[in-house]
Amino acid sequence: MKNIFIIGAGQLGSRHLQALKSSNNSLNVFIIDPSSESLNIAKGRYESMPGIDNNTVSYSKSLNDISCNNTIDIVIIATASNVRANVTRDLLDKFEVKTIVFEKILFQKREDYSIILELLKSKNVKSYVNCPMRMMSFYKEIQSSFKGTKFTYMVSGSQYGLVTNLIHYIDHMAFLNQSIDYTCNANLLENNIFESKRKGFYELNGTFNVNFKNGTQGIFSCESKGNLPGVVQAFNENVHFISRESEGKVLISRIENDWKWEEIEFNIPYQSELTATLVEDILMNDSCSLPLYEESVKLHLPYLDSILELINSNTQNKFNHYPFT
Repeated sequence: MKNIFIIGAGQLGSRHLQALKSSNNSLNVFIIDPSSESLNIAKGRYESMPGIDNNTVSYSKSLNDISCNNTIDIVIIATASNVRANVTRDLLDKFEVKTIVFEKILFQKREDYSIILELLKSKNVKSYVNCPMRMMSFYKEIQSSFKGTKFTYMVSGSQYGLVTNLIHYIDHMAFLNQSIDYTCNANLLENNIFESKRKGFYELNGTFNVNFKNGTQGIFSCESKGNLPGVVQAFNENVHFISRESEGKVLISRIENDWKWEEIEFNIPYQSELTATLVEDILMNDSCSLPLYEESVKLHLPYLDSILELINSNTQNKFNHYPFT
């Protein structure tokens, strides 16, 4: 049986666990979280999933409680960003691991990005970051229409967690653009930093801009009030798409069709659906569609640095870390 660790049994971790119920492989799954309540919720969500269960699942509060002398095939680290680096160190100190999938944002301390990179290299661990727009059918297939072109990419909506979600959109731009070389401008963000839905972490609203080396630009806007639905759109000289994610629809027009709009169905899959594919890809092919850790680090740092500089120049409390998750 393949050995799978899920570290962090919160909202995302429990969804990753749910997905494994439908695995084509028989898995030996360990889910780890210091909270008994989170473990119980994760267990309930897993057991509520339909289908035949071919897995062995155990629930533990600490890595120290796990007895497993075999190599761990996949570890999904779904903790909050403030503890993820220490969790990674502890994991690799105790176990031999083949592949790690990190949730984002990766870490709160800038130095951890390079320290963990060197640790992963020294332990010969393949590692990816869970920016799954690359895995979603339409967002993946549309790459052929944007590759090698200069385009504009726009996201708008209200109260959607701009800072924590920026990495998803920047990563998708990098995927479409086949480039990770970009600069950013945080000056149009609102000055007032506020506590996010997760206690101890913060968010911002306003507009954030990025510019890639080839002239491709991204504009990300988040309103502080109201229920403005989230919309993702991008266009170049040949194609324009507007993704209305909440409605499960995409409008697309192309120059070869005289720019006539076509509406297509596109439902955003749940994480519990995506993880099944992700785990199967890694186990069968020793790879997956997610960005590699080293690539994602280069996409994380420019935007996090620019936002940290902005908030430190506009608030009395000075942060020496990225206070986001």
